[in-house]
Amino acid sequence: MRDPADRPEPPTPRRATSGRAARPRFALPVDHHDERTSERIEAFLEGPVPARRSRPRQPRPEAVRRPRRLVPLDTRTDWEAALLHEDARLSRYGRAASVLVVDIRLASPGAEDRLATEVGSVIRQLARETDRVARVSQTRFHVLLPETLEPEATALAQRVQRACAASAAASLDGTLTIATAVASPPRGATLVDALRQAQDSLAD
Repeated sequence: MRDPADRPEPPTPRRATSGRAARPRFALPVDHHDERTSERIEAFLEGPVPARRSRPRQPRPEAVRRPRRLVPLDTRTDWEAALLHEDARLSRYGRAASVLVVDIRLASPGAEDRLATEVGSVIRQLARETDRVARVSQTRFHVLLPETLEPEATALAQRVQRACAASAAASLDGTLTIATAVASPPRGATLVDALRQAQDSLAD
């Protein structure tokens, strides 16, 4: 007769898994109670620390400015095409626009080309990048000023005259004169009419 102590132990019953694989238990690391763990959690919640400059930013001197992109002068053909395009926009939407005519007058001719180069550079620097500037003759420039009322165009004309008087173009001891005329088309008129009006003003 076999001793009851020699009988094998019954197998341990398995937990029901409902047909799914048993998921591994989540186990906390051994050092989960460490002080550095709370610091890491706070750092994760607060997000990355912004970088700090080792040296303070030096202020930019008032006289130093970023150079503005200098747009070259238009050809007369491009300028006339831009004038017609702006005229169509003015007729459709009723937006403001003006034209400026700048004329170089010399008591003693002979230096028109040299002075025209300097005057054209002055106009281009004072005008906006969206303005169109073209040299249409040996001594004349046309400027198209979109979104500009006549008083604003007059202010630009005055700045051009002052800048030309203060530049190297004024080295002829009063023999150089910069004449300007501005015009904006009234209701029902076109920029071509305004340009003709400005040209007539310079002819008087």
